[in-house]
Amino acid sequence: MKRFLTIQAFFLVSFFILASCYKDKGNYDINPVGEILLGGKTYNAENYNLQQYDTLKVDAEYTYTGKDTSALKFKWSIMPINAKPDDTTIVDISTERNLRYKVVNRVGDYTLRLSIEDPSSTVVRSKMFGVKIRPKGASGFMVLYQNVDGFQDIDVIVDNTKPEVVRDLYTTTNSPQLSGAHKLTYIMNFANIAGYVYVLQKDGGQLLNDKYQLLQQANAWFDVAPTKIAPTHIHQDPGLGQNVYFINNGKVHWPNGIRMPFIFFHYASGDYNASKALFMGTYAFIYDDKNHRFMRFDKASGSVNPFTANSEDKFPLGNIGNKSCFYFNHNSALGTAANANLKPVAYCRDNVTGQVYAYRLGFFPKLATYAESVKEITEQSFKEGTAYVNAINNPLTYYAHQNKLYLYDINNNTHRLIYTFERQDIRIDVLKTNGTQLVAGVNTTDKAEGEVYFFKIDGTGSVVGNTHMSKYDGFGKVQDIEMKFNSGGLMGPYWR
Repeated sequence: MKRFLTIQAFFLVSFFILASCYKDKGNYDINPVGEILLGGKTYNAENYNLQQYDTLKVDAEYTYTGKDTSALKFKWSIMPINAKPDDTTIVDISTERNLRYKVVNRVGDYTLRLSIEDPSSTVVRSKMFGVKIRPKGASGFMVLYQNVDGFQDIDVIVDNTKPEVVRDLYTTTNSPQLSGAHKLTYIMNFANIAGYVYVLQKDGGQLLNDKYQLLQQANAWFDVAPTKIAPTHIHQDPGLGQNVYFINNGKVHWPNGIRMPFIFFHYASGDYNASKALFMGTYAFIYDDKNHRFMRFDKASGSVNPFTANSEDKFPLGNIGNKSCFYFNHNSALGTAANANLKPVAYCRDNVTGQVYAYRLGFFPKLATYAESVKEITEQSFKEGTAYVNAINNPLTYYAHQNKLYLYDINNNTHRLIYTFERQDIRIDVLKTNGTQLVAGVNTTDKAEGEVYFFKIDGTGSVVGNTHMSKYDGFGKVQDIEMKFNSGGLMGPYWR
């Protein structure tokens, strides 16, 4: 009887357990874990390419299948590109959904990491982006100037529509002081998008990288270093052109390949002294100051040769008399001989009489060169000018005299005043243009004080509104202005 009651109790307990389970069935919701899917850019070392002190802006792109999106936790971190998981160089910079970070990091390559955590499941999803940080002043208008002590520096006007100027980029990057420099040239190609800055000095030169760090002295630029290093000009065709030419001590050099930094061949042979040079793609002309003639550089033979005379010549290319050439350029934005209306023009001064002449070269249909015209320019302001630059896409030349800017019309041999500065104690030493703007380097007479002015110009070459669009001061004596592109500016305006 006792055993029967025990068995009966067992079945009763089992029944109640099963009944309670049956009644509980369906009382609990099974919540699936929310899934985080990250979107945005595919990783690239240059997903974000910016300068120091710029703001890095990245919006988190993701989808979440859970219910409470507001509970998600965000974390942005930045680290050197070669950082290891436990490195102290990994810095958390934000916990906001969208990143707004002022870049104060050193110049270099970094990795940006976005992490999103779902607190309900502790699931974390991460995504990486590449960040390249360039020095402030990596792009803009480089201004070479000389201080009262005779030493020089390079400032950069970052954007000529904004007030920001990055100062003293040469001295803050290099220990030796700079002196004797007269020209800056920025060269870049597909083999080196960051490019290099060539600093041409009276007795030498320096090559700077895109961070303005000194890489080479000029004796490293040649396969056989010449006895005298006195560079006057280095030229690259617009738009990452592969034609690069270099004038040193009156001789024409060219690189032995496209790899940068360039190594230049010894020099082109011939009896000449190239005081001025004009390069238009594969066309390379020089003015031979030794023999007072125009000549042509033949890259195939590695020589500089006289032009062949022809019946159409209006003046003798082989000897224009005792004259020195002070400006030699063309009016083509492309730097080629394709447009027959945009001709090379050289301005030369007679060394005895002081008379000034405009010599214009033309092209036959097969692009054979001939002496098209010669005109004497009697306008005194032109003869006494301090800076010259040819317009782009029209036969005009901007020039400066005292505190005034003028335009000379090559076709009609006329000139007109386009702007007068208020100050009288100035000299305009630098002029450059890109076709829609004109920049002037203006120095106080007998002082190491300079200013830079930008002007908008219209289709006739006149100054828009008869005033400057922007002005910058605080420089020493301005000696050159050169546009430096960043790696994203390959299609930027061509300045000459």
